[in-house]
Amino acid sequence: MRGNHRRPVGLFPAALRHRTIVLTNDDGIFAEGLQAMRASLVERGLNPVVVAPDRGASGASRSLSLNRPLTLREIAPDQYTVDGTPTDCVMLALFEVLRRRRPPAILLSGINHGQNLGDDVTYSGTCAAAAEGCMERIPSVALSALPCQDGSYHFRDHADYFADRILPRILRLKVPRYSFLNLNFPPVPAGDFRGIRIVPMGRSTYQNPILRQRHPDPYHRKDRRWVYWIAGAPKAVKHAGTDIEAIRKGYVSLSPVRLELNHPELLAHCRRAFTGIQ
Repeated sequence: MRGNHRRPVGLFPAALRHRTIVLTNDDGIFAEGLQAMRASLVERGLNPVVVAPDRGASGASRSLSLNRPLTLREIAPDQYTVDGTPTDCVMLALFEVLRRRRPPAILLSGINHGQNLGDDVTYSGTCAAAAEGCMERIPSVALSALPCQDGSYHFRDHADYFADRILPRILRLKVPRYSFLNLNFPPVPAGDFRGIRIVPMGRSTYQNPILRQRHPDPYHRKDRRWVYWIAGAPKAVKHAGTDIEAIRKGYVSLSPVRLELNHPELLAHCRRAFTGIQ
């Protein structure tokens, strides 16, 4: 999709200008991806309220901080940091920061630094924040971007594309409770997107997920102690017709996710298998 993708400022529904947009992430409040999205929304006359971790929390999934109190600090108008997880941030946004305002129109989590494709969503703090939002009946979107080969990103370009092309359509959707949208940007400028594909998520794993190194402390090196990093390169197990394939081909991927924890077929099988047990 080449050429100008800018949407003229002022074309969002007037009612939206009186509603907030919750903006969070798992890379921390100063992350470039989040701040690019905030700037894009503000430029279009929208009202983002940022509630994000005070440091990186990648891989936090849907964890909560239950063993200590949390602190909430306003560092700029409508920008708050939390010394906790992305899920903590969403709960504080909805039940503390916005408790005297109308419910937000939508929750956006990201733009994440790195992909959230396939099984990545089960580890992702970015997706966990969107999951928490949808649990509270807030339409929610997780956004992630893949890095270019040199490690750089096109965050502002992608944020503008999302605000102009995708957000207005999402706002017209009726996303059911317990469901959110997972969106990934390929590592190219928005002008080079081939389009957007609405696809299911693939299956993925990681090659060589454990990296072993000698302990950096010379004292422990004498004891031949090791330290371990969770690392590895993504490896697609199922990619045809999925978000993984869409990204590889240069499309934006959009995948609806449902938080359905029941397995009807296995439930029926277990009932048969355990019949007769007292």
